[in-house]
Amino acid sequence: MRERLPQVNQALYLFHKALNRPFSGSEDLMVHALGLIIRQLPVDRLCAFSCSGGERTLRLEFCLDRGRWIEVDEEIHLDDAAPLWRLAEGERRHLAFASPHPVLYVPLRWEGSRPGAGAVLRLERLSGHPFTPREREFASLLAEELAQNLHQALTDEQSAERLARLKAMNEVSAVFAGSMRVEDGLRVILQGVARLFGFDRVRLYLVDRQARVLRGELSVDVRGRVLTLREEEVPLASEHRLVRALNGDGGDALMEQHEDRILGLPLVVQGQKTGLLIADNLLSQQPIGAVDAALLGSFAGQIALAVDNARLFEEVQALSLHDSLTGLPVRRFFDQRLQEELYRAERFGHGLALAIMDVDHFKPVNDTYGHQIGDAVLQAVGGVILRNLRKLDFPARYGGDEILVLLPQTKEEDALAIMSRLLEQIRRLRIPVEFSKTGALAVTASIGIACYPDDGRTPEELLRRADEALYWVKSKGRDGLTSRRRVEAAKGAQP
Repeated sequence: MRERLPQVNQALYLFHKALNRPFSGSEDLMVHALGLIIRQLPVDRLCAFSCSGGERTLRLEFCLDRGRWIEVDEEIHLDDAAPLWRLAEGERRHLAFASPHPVLYVPLRWEGSRPGAGAVLRLERLSGHPFTPREREFASLLAEELAQNLHQALTDEQSAERLARLKAMNEVSAVFAGSMRVEDGLRVILQGVARLFGFDRVRLYLVDRQARVLRGELSVDVRGRVLTLREEEVPLASEHRLVRALNGDGGDALMEQHEDRILGLPLVVQGQKTGLLIADNLLSQQPIGAVDAALLGSFAGQIALAVDNARLFEEVQALSLHDSLTGLPVRRFFDQRLQEELYRAERFGHGLALAIMDVDHFKPVNDTYGHQIGDAVLQAVGGVILRNLRKLDFPARYGGDEILVLLPQTKEEDALAIMSRLLEQIRRLRIPVEFSKTGALAVTASIGIACYPDDGRTPEELLRRADEALYWVKSKGRDGLTSRRRVEAAKGAQP
């Protein structure tokens, strides 16, 4: 039928004209085209299958049965030598069977399509005569015309999807860049990647060069749920699969087994590897397409730069919020934290204690031994505080030799016990002083404590009450601690 009959040419022209109009997408095109084909050829059922090259599988996508669209689950698994798979790869124009009823397969392939891509049409006559050579060739010509239109529709869809994702990723990146905390920004960008690409899971690991490890940060699943990965650490000198992916050396047997479902993207800034982004579809087992991999890869550099800038910003911010001499937070940072903890204490009924510490005889130390020794005293006291307080406690340098300690979720007796242990550690300090008689300087401190809500409900009230307790200790000879309530009790017991 290479020399087409006039009626065939006319039918192809009408088919071409009918398909060359705007459609809402490839699915709309297929529905319209299959309806036209079934009018051109007398068949009872017309099915369209998508091809999965990696699995050698045909999956039923559309089925038009006697003029009705029906939903049927069907998969055809083939091997490399199967005639039907050779047809799907473009080695045959059509494939016909006469039993148990006449069936004709024709490929939907377009110029330049890779092996295993595209689709396959199956035409069935549940009763009646087999497909003639002329009908087979006519079906192939209709499929070729449909394939070109389908290819264009799919290309347009991919372009539109790519543009939409680019726009969305730019918006996510802008939100990330505006985040003031690294963890907040990482959560935003990982949730954006998982949502936009539909990955089962997205994980982020960052390089800690000082500790020489690749440390987990966050994991986000397709539902947007965020989990921390802080417990995961992999030595950079190891042969772990994540380190190999970071270095571009390929994965181990597990990653190679699922290579089309796992995507590892090293994050690089100015030639330095700063982290690793891992996306996977291990749960759904859906392959990660080349378009998605390329699109996300184009954002890897932007993500890496944003992460690096955010980490640098947080480091600079941390330096501005901490006293360079003692390593303790500064007063304005403490004020913010105190407001937050007061709110929690009021809302949840938690206890809260505030302590003020004063290094004893600090001015005479500066006057006698010089400011370098005075700085050494403050450094040593700051180190003791940072090493011995609980994780939820929050100290700060108040000014000069005065130090504030915020003790959340703490009652008076517990606060006295905590600060008593801290005071004992300070008493053990010895600051080397070469030109002194003893060769070392002992350190003591005085501490006053106020508690919420009995001693005050505002920062100003608590600071004033703690200060009153501090000066009571200093008036009694220093090197001790007390609470405001104990001060009142002691005053009441005086004759």
